Amino acid sequence: MILVLDDYPLSRQGLESVIRMYRPEEQVLQAGNVKEAVACVEKSQVDMAFVDLKLKRESGFSFVRWLREQGKPVKVMLIASDLKNHDFEQARELGIEGCVQKDAFLDEILYGLKVVERGGRFYSSGLIESMEEEEQEKKKLGGLTGRELEVLKLLSRGYSNAKIGQKLFISEGTVKKHITSILGKLCLENRVEAVLFASRNLPGVLEQEIKEKQL
Repeated sequence: MILVLDDYPLSRQGLESVIRMYRPEEQVLQAGNVKEAVACVEKSQVDMAFVDLKLKRESGFSFVRWLREQGKPVKVMLIASDLKNHDFEQARELGIEGCVQKDAFLDEILYGLKVVERGGRFYSSGLIESMEEEEQEKKKLGGLTGRELEVLKLLSRGYSNAKIGQKLFISEGTVKKHITSILGKLCLENRVEAVLFASRNLPGVLEQEIKEKQL
């Protein structure tokens, strides 16, 4: 029996349709939140669960953690649009068997399902690429000076050069020089790309980098 945990009804129904298309005899349960998913597992013999990583008000990890704490023999396939390195580490700690990209093709979903059911582990190639890109961005971030990190952080908040200068007690011309240096080190074209770059990196990472550079 397979459980699909996703807070979007269309996504749940779509995945169930894919499974039933190739496995007409398979019983598929649906849950829109962790509470419903827990109820399904307690009432039925669920063998496999597709779990959306990012639910509206909760994380799919909380359901997986409950499964592990209760000793439920349920194999888990995460569903994610992208996968950060810290997500991967948490998935590994929880013993999650696989992760499939949210927009994966049907054959990839079914292949991943077979691999996990047979005792293997499966991660969509697109998710692996997103983690590799994140790692590369973190390396680039490490090449910035403490002052450049401060400028990037303020830039990501939408501050103008003049406002950044006021915040850091430096001239607007110095701010422009820092931004030029930031763009060069991060291989970016303009400040819009710099803002997007910063938004993809956790604020906590930026703050930690700044502290380390200032020590």
